[in-house]
Parts: sequence; C-alpha cells; structure tokens
Amino acid sequence: MIRDLNILLIDDNHDHAKIIVWALEQSDIKNKVTVIEDGEKALEMLWSIGKPGSILKRKPDIIFLDMNLPLMNGIDLLKKIKENSALKAIPVIILSSSDRIEDVEDAYSLGANTFISKSQIFNEIAQAVNTVCVYWAHIAQLSTRS
Repeated sequence: MIRDLNILLIDDNHDHAKIIVWALEQSDIKNKVTVIEDGEKALEMLWSIGKPGSILKRKPDIIFLDMNLPLMNGIDLLKKIKENSALKAIPVIILSSSDRIEDVEDAYSLGANTFISKSQIFNEIAQAVNTVCVYWAHIAQLSTRS
C-alpha cells in the first residue's frame, strides 16, 4: 500500500535540514515535512497534536531526530517520545553527526527505529532517507493516525 507520509524533522542545523528536506522531496512518495529546530519546541508540538492552534493536525508517521539539539537534546526527547503512550509507536529515525558506538547503542536502547550517520556523503544520506521513507510508506504497517 502506498501512502503519503506526514514527517516531523527535528534538526537545528539549517543546512542539514535543507539536505534532508531535499532528499524527501526527491522521493516518489508524497511527503509533508514539518521542520522544528529544538527539542523543547518539538515536544510541545507533539503534546498539542490536533488541538486548536497546533501546527501538527495529526501524529507524524515518522520522526527524523537529530541527536544534538538546543534546549533538549535528541536522546532526552527520544526518551520522552517513547515513554508517552500516544507517541511511542511513531518510528523515530536518529540522524547524528556522531559515529560513536555508544551513541548508536543509546539510541536503540531507548527505542529508536533506525540510526543514520550524517557523516555519510551527501548522496548516501539522500539515498538512506529515501530508503527509510519507501519502507515506511510501502512496506511497514503504521499505527492508526490521529
């Protein structure tokens, strides 16, 4: 089943966010991408889904999350997402400039679905992001949207 994806990208680096958004636009999948620059703002937005005035009208199908964010880092945000019963089923893809095995292990132990290193060259990042979207749009069964 092909579906459009509602994607939340949380990344404070404008250049990295542009690259990820560009990669998502290259996909054959119709993606709606919302970009947030810090962890606290992202958490507020996730907790207010569907409420009057909220930017997010429904839960994201996928969250792309940078580990190094201002105000609340990606690991702390991931922990809060996975502890919340309304949010924990959302696939979270960690994007990080770190290649440290400890960071990878921390992310997976807290429930991250995938860890992608930003240190890959640009074409590999675009391909990796596209592959993740194709998987979640065509193959995976997602939880109900609300």
